Amino acid sequence: MPIIVKDYTWKQTDSVVLIYVPLKGVHPSKVNIFTTENYIKAHFPPFLFEVFLWAAVDEAESQCTIAEEQAVFQLCKKEAGAWESLHLELGKAEMVQLRQKAIERAQQVAKERSKEKAVRKDQLQKLSVREQIQLDSEVRARIEELKKRATDDALADLQLWKETAVPHRTVASSSHHPAGGAWSKKSGERKIESKTPSNIFELTESGCVPVPLPRRSGNIEVNFTVREFPTPCRESQAEEEQAWLKQQAEARRQVGFVEEDLRPEERDPVWLKDKGDSFFRAGNYLGAVSAYSHAIKLGSKMPEIYSNRAAAHFALNNLHKTLNDCTKALELLVPAVPLNALQRARCHARRGSALCRLGLPERGLVDLRTALALKPGDQQLREDVERTQALVDGLPSDSDSDEYVH
Repeated sequence: MPIIVKDYTWKQTDSVVLIYVPLKGVHPSKVNIFTTENYIKAHFPPFLFEVFLWAAVDEAESQCTIAEEQAVFQLCKKEAGAWESLHLELGKAEMVQLRQKAIERAQQVAKERSKEKAVRKDQLQKLSVREQIQLDSEVRARIEELKKRATDDALADLQLWKETAVPHRTVASSSHHPAGGAWSKKSGERKIESKTPSNIFELTESGCVPVPLPRRSGNIEVNFTVREFPTPCRESQAEEEQAWLKQQAEARRQVGFVEEDLRPEERDPVWLKDKGDSFFRAGNYLGAVSAYSHAIKLGSKMPEIYSNRAAAHFALNNLHKTLNDCTKALELLVPAVPLNALQRARCHARRGSALCRLGLPERGLVDLRTALALKPGDQQLREDVERTQALVDGLPSDSDSDEYVH
């Protein structure tokens, strides 16, 4: 049952009515406004403010401003003059009837606006299609014009070359040619016989033009230098790159793990899980994430590793990674049996807390309730569920849900 807001204030001029509605500590994002020419409503759970206005107002010119502490309605009167009261004195049945009429009118206005919007959108699409067709036609015409101009220029250059070309050289009649060729008396054609294989001649209109011999084929082998960085050596700075690699290796060692430094017996996923747990208890969350990640990299499918890494990510406020690890752990905890009920409760609790921190308390509440059903005796988890439920209902709470780890 909503709480009716009655401690509002209002004032008026001949053309404008101002209504000040306190928000009672509710965030402005949770305020829903509904207005017509004779009825206004502001719903911010668990509070409700509604007024059946004394006279009609202009919806298009009116506006509502929502601040941190109050909502201000600025209503423009359709007919100038002073109102005797802000609202009409109506019975319950009349209020229900007028409220239903206001809703139906708002729905009708919304449908009309939707139709107008669809018509404008269709007109704009048709206009854009016509303009695009016209633009494409202009581009094609311009391309064709450029092609035609280039063709005409090429034909003009070819005609100029033909007119200025050297005429066919007249050769005196003789039985031999100085280059080694001879004339055929029957056909009147000159045949060239090359005496040296290194000189090949071709007969053209302008005379004898030497043609080079074909090139010899071969293979070229190219060997590239092995590099740690993808950039070529000519564009890199070797000293700076080596210094950067040393800094990265030192940073990994400070976090807790470097794969090259591990002994063979330290490549066991169980050992890595225990090492990560010790890092977590010591507050070295980055080291814990490194240990758990290396165990997973070795191919481990232990759900405890994903669950504990989710706790470390949660401590580092890596909330999306927490969600992914909790989901993966729950996928591995099948079938759901009493032996793994505690692990599933932890995964649901961590995922619910992460969702609450991400601003999704409704989804987080589902996981928290699932965790409480798996472990009903946990008082801390019960308090987390109650605080999250109050947050979902819009009531003030002491704090967000805390993490539920180990």
